[in-house]
Amino acid sequence: MELTDLNWSDLKYFLAVARCGSLARAADRLQVTHSTVFRRINSLESAVGVKLFARLPEGYRLTDTGVEVLAYVERVSDRIDELQRLLDNRNDNLSGVINVTAPHNLAYRFLPDYIRDFQTEYPDIHINLLVGNDDLNLSRREADLAIRATPAPPDYLVGHKLLSLAWGAYAAPGYLKLFGRPEGLADLAGHCIISSRLDLFRLPAFDWVERNIPPERIVARGSDLVTLSALAVAGVGIALLPDDQAKPELERLFTFEPGQCSDIWVLIHPDLRDNRRLQVFKHFLMERLRADLLALPIPAQSD
Repeated sequence: MELTDLNWSDLKYFLAVARCGSLARAADRLQVTHSTVFRRINSLESAVGVKLFARLPEGYRLTDTGVEVLAYVERVSDRIDELQRLLDNRNDNLSGVINVTAPHNLAYRFLPDYIRDFQTEYPDIHINLLVGNDDLNLSRREADLAIRATPAPPDYLVGHKLLSLAWGAYAAPGYLKLFGRPEGLADLAGHCIISSRLDLFRLPAFDWVERNIPPERIVARGSDLVTLSALAVAGVGIALLPDDQAKPELERLFTFEPGQCSDIWVLIHPDLRDNRRLQVFKHFLMERLRADLLALPIPAQSD
């Protein structure tokens, strides 16, 4: 095979499938159709004359040759990303696209209004909102700006800490009427507790729950904090949540000390620190988000 036979844009699809492990997840990451990814992978394999992926029931797995190709493609991708950041950093135009990623609650509750108001003021800047807690790689331009709850953001990113949020024990009035109101940590073992699935065990709050609450008292689990909050609103049990999950339908029972604090950070890659459109959006976002988080209707603590 001659390199002139290779369609270099197919490598973007190869990289996405290698990282995501399936056509569907790669298509979602690239914002294209499943059939487009399928066609481009087949085109690449036809061009190179070897199979790069094994098609398995659980997804696409790299062949031995695919693993070797990935090492080269990763290096090419890194250089292209560096070049893109260099060019973007020199771009003073208030136009273009910004990819912002945020966890579910902040993304659903606050960011749609922010994006609407920002684009009213800057109509030539278009915002893509990527919702989730996945560690999207800012170096690879999977996102340009990330809002994350973390005690220690990566050293290679430029970060601004907005504020710290405490954790509380939350329950619906209907639940409290039926089962009574716990006064502190010692009372939780006798109540119905909503905990997390494995996804969130890394958080101190749910590590504490798994070590201190009897398994039979954990009546439901959720894969994210929004789900836990919704279960609490429905009266399923008591949920342990950061205070950005405060809702009028829930009562804050006491501060949940084992949850520690959630530090909210806004992060960008240092190569983009001088990008004008990103800086304008970052300052707009930080001002609005800090004000709204500080204004959350958190009831007086009972402890």
